[in-house]
Amino acid sequence: MQEQDKVSVILPIYNAEKYLEECVDSILNQTYSNLQIILVNDGSKDNSWKICQKLKSKDSRIEIFSQKNSGVSVARNKGLDIADGKWIMFVDPDDILDIKIIQELLSKMNDQIDIVACSCYGFFDKNNKEIAHFFKGNQLFKSNNKIDLFLQLMNVSYKQSGNIFTAIGVPWGKIYRRSFIEKYKLRFDPKLRRMQDNIFNMYSFYYSRSVFYLDKPLYFYRLDHIKKYNKKNLQNIKQIYMPVIKARYECIHKLHIYNIPQIYEGYVNEAAKMFLSIINGMVITGSASSIIKKESDELRSYPIFSLIFNNKNKLKNSKTKVGIYLISHRMFKAYAMIYKTWNYVKK
Repeated sequence: MQEQDKVSVILPIYNAEKYLEECVDSILNQTYSNLQIILVNDGSKDNSWKICQKLKSKDSRIEIFSQKNSGVSVARNKGLDIADGKWIMFVDPDDILDIKIIQELLSKMNDQIDIVACSCYGFFDKNNKEIAHFFKGNQLFKSNNKIDLFLQLMNVSYKQSGNIFTAIGVPWGKIYRRSFIEKYKLRFDPKLRRMQDNIFNMYSFYYSRSVFYLDKPLYFYRLDHIKKYNKKNLQNIKQIYMPVIKARYECIHKLHIYNIPQIYEGYVNEAAKMFLSIINGMVITGSASSIIKKESDELRSYPIFSLIFNNKNKLKNSKTKVGIYLISHRMFKAYAMIYKTWNYVKK
């Protein structure tokens, strides 16, 4: 890979003052130097914007932009609109890059590959890290063998081992060919409060000619920022999950992969998990059985969820099977009792 091929590195930034300089330094110190580093400040309330200005004065490859708080999708899309490199890379501002990640990912590119991805370390600190393998061993996913990619997008634990599960749908740890992103007008969906990157990558993987996976941990994914569910999260869980499962439903139909048996089964299981997460959020926050019944009936009226109850034989997880069975037989009190015992959604 020739050094004149510029890589545009996009960082969406929101209240990232604690780790931002360390992250950007790991980009500046790359063995591959032809970079455009785009820092998009998404209305941070801390000192992130001041740090961006400081970093810009430090290196001419850095470009900075600030916008009112609009969410990570809008920030990443802004970066895509600005980017002029041949290649695109996304980095989260609390993470760290191996010094050779860009060089090594580009070394696996060829004229028929549009995306190269690597594995990562999940870490709390530099002395406490563990490898997360998206898949075991290097793999080339061509147009006729991408099902494993799609299945891991819908099930984070699919073909993964170890204690850290972060599905291949994350935008970081990858290099994308910008021309293919622009050809298919790929962007992140601002309406999604979570899994925007997952949906983006389902489209990206589908439209790419080939995806190469390098099973080498070159990205350090910080774990201490991961939010745990609390009662406020659970009360909002319907507003979070409904747009996601709708986006998945639309995606697999638009891409004409809905009728592939493995994809259909993967969707049923993902939809069932989200369905029960919404119901169980109500259980944990103390909703009465009559309210849960009403919510269940409403959810089951949506096509995105109704198919679950006609495909119970396709459910894989034992707790999911029990939950859907109880709901389908309108045993809401038993459901509440069992799921509180199992702590299906943690407080």
